[in-house]
Amino acid sequence: MKPGIIGVILMLLAISALAWLKHSIPGPDVLIVGVWNEQTWEYEKVYSTEDLEKVKQEEQMSQTVKDQLGRHLIIHSAEKWLFRPDGTLILKGDHADTAVKWKIKGRGHILELEYNDRIVEHYNLTELTRDQMVLNFDSDMQVRGVAKLIFKR
Repeated sequence: MKPGIIGVILMLLAISALAWLKHSIPGPDVLIVGVWNEQTWEYEKVYSTEDLEKVKQEEQMSQTVKDQLGRHLIIHSAEKWLFRPDGTLILKGDHADTAVKWKIKGRGHILELEYNDRIVEHYNLTELTRDQMVLNFDSDMQVRGVAKLIFKR
């Protein structure tokens, strides 16, 4: 065979292998479907030494801090998140369930939640495996920083 034909065949095989690999690995919109249990809220980083001292005193955020963040995030009291394949997210809280629309945006790293009143929230989807999901969001309250929500199946 001629070297050109061998090169074309190898290139076609490589493209086929990549297409098969992409098809066999589930994307974030498939991995996220199911029930996720909220485990912890933590600070990933803080902006001042005073804030750092507050966070060192408590490894995880107190309920008070969580409630303050929740003023800007509707879902702060949900303990279970049920992602359905149809783009519906059921937020199961202590006293009520809330249904919102969800979608993965960007290159699979932004989780967008849209409520019935057209309020939209964006989270950085920093980790998503079959067993763990980590969401980050910026807070603009007194203890400023990037909050990290950790979920397990």
